[in-house]
Amino acid sequence: MRNILIFFISITVLIGCKKDDISTPSPNPANYTDKIILNDLQATPDSVVITWSILNNPGFINYTITRKDDPAGLGTIIATVYDSLKVKYVDKAIPYTPYLEYQIIGNLRTGQRIESNIVKYQRSDIKLLKVSPFDIQFDDQNRQLYFFEKTGTISIYSLETNAITSTINTGATIGFCDFGMYNGVKELYVPRNDGWVFVYNAQTLQLIDQINVGLASSCVVNNNNILYVSTSAWTNRPLKVYNRITKSKISESGDFELTRFKKIPNSNTELLEITINIGPVDQDFYRFDANGNILQHLDDIYHGDYPLDYKIFEFFPSGNKYITSSSGAIYSKNMVFEATLPRGSLEFTSFYFDGPQQQIYCGTKSKTIEVYSELNYTHIRSITTKAYPYRIFKDGNNGLVCLSSSTKSDYYSDAPKDIIVEKIQ
Repeated sequence: MRNILIFFISITVLIGCKKDDISTPSPNPANYTDKIILNDLQATPDSVVITWSILNNPGFINYTITRKDDPAGLGTIIATVYDSLKVKYVDKAIPYTPYLEYQIIGNLRTGQRIESNIVKYQRSDIKLLKVSPFDIQFDDQNRQLYFFEKTGTISIYSLETNAITSTINTGATIGFCDFGMYNGVKELYVPRNDGWVFVYNAQTLQLIDQINVGLASSCVVNNNNILYVSTSAWTNRPLKVYNRITKSKISESGDFELTRFKKIPNSNTELLEITINIGPVDQDFYRFDANGNILQHLDDIYHGDYPLDYKIFEFFPSGNKYITSSSGAIYSKNMVFEATLPRGSLEFTSFYFDGPQQQIYCGTKSKTIEVYSELNYTHIRSITTKAYPYRIFKDGNNGLVCLSSSTKSDYYSDAPKDIIVEKIQ
């Protein structure tokens, strides 16, 4: 098994192992037959220079260079070097994280691995939040970010203090949440997989109330103390409407279970729904009266012909259009496809609308935020980010807040591993 592993390592050529990344350092390094000494690192904000002693062993196959971005995590091979005299490597793709460590491993034909010492590189100026949110919402008045994790953990992060100020674990798998005002208190409505919607004080995260919907739920939207809840009722009218005050059910509608929907801006009340567990992805439009009774329900006319993604979709400030998916597909609120943003090979991860400037800010998987005209969808400019954007918000006169991940996660994953708060003027 060990020999198979060595063989695999020896034939693997990894990204970053380029000619200009590898060279023999000067002055000539020390050499040993039975050990490798990894020297102190030479670091810049964008790269790390790694040097080590020569492994002067007739059984030499290669060096593998490993990097960790978490002390408790597993190391990743970032390069393989086949010349024993080439003992310098420049890591030009360092992740934007507060902690890195490196190690050199010499692989011999006998199957023996000669491991160097470990050298760490720590950057105290980078703050990594140990949260894995599937959704993030921003309270712009109080400058607070809310992180929602599938495990049931909810955290509040203050942009004033640059710290997490409150955390609770709800004890359930939770869905997409919403806020509202009741009796002069700002409330947070949390749908759960156990048949309840819990109501928390949005500032203190103290439990205030709970509403029994009887079914697992994936999303709740509040409007004027009426709660619209997506449940697991499947074809038995899964969209349930409840009165927040009396906690009684008002009406029910819908086609698909456990979906995500958003209230269309400037409406009272219109919802746009995108399915989570249905393939191809589907969408529906609903219009209710002021009392929560269904007035109109429109079905998707495409059923998968154009891109849709429940994880990322945002409405234009007017409420007449919305944008969704990694391709930036734009629809009218009546679910008619209109266009996609010009993007080349870029993949979008998030959208934010600057209403006064009539611009669309789009986070990408390429460590950029691309800015487009809301009027004609032309590309205006690019903003380079230090990590991979996950969500974007405007923090008043303080510029943009970009919630980023240090690693390039799979687009289809629900949540990044950790979060970095980037502030962009």
